[in-house]
Amino acid sequence: MARKFMYSDIDMELTKASDGDVTKDVDVDAVINSLTNIVSTLQGSRRMLPEFAQDLWGLLFEPMDKTTAKQLGQGLLEAIRNWDDRIQVDGIDIMPDYDEAQYKVQLNFTIKPIEREQSVEFILFTQ
Repeated sequence: MARKFMYSDIDMELTKASDGDVTKDVDVDAVINSLTNIVSTLQGSRRMLPEFAQDLWGLLFEPMDKTTAKQLGQGLLEAIRNWDDRIQVDGIDIMPDYDEAQYKVQLNFTIKPIEREQSVEFILFTQ
C-alpha cells in the first residue's frame, strides 16, 4: 500500500477525530506545526530538551529597529536549521511594526522531498 503523505503530526488544536483519536496534520501542515513550535517555544522551557528552539526572547526587549530585526532573522534561521531539516529556507523577511509593538515574520521555504514552495507568517510581540 502506498503512503498517502510524507509527514504527519498531531493537530495543534487537539481536535478529536471520528475514531476518538486526535486528528493529525500532514505534509505542509505538519511542517508548519514544527516551525510554529520552533518559533514560539522559549528556549529552556521544554522538559528533557532544554536546548530546543533558540534564545530570541531577549531580543524582543531590545529597541525595535532594523538591527534587532536582522538579529531575530539570523536566530530564527539558525533554530530552523538546527531543529527541522525537512525544509530549505528560501527567504525570511522580518518587518518591525512600531504601531503594534511587534515584528511580522514571513518565512518562505521549500519542503525538500516534496519540492513544494510554501510561506508562513508569524508575529513576535515585543511586550
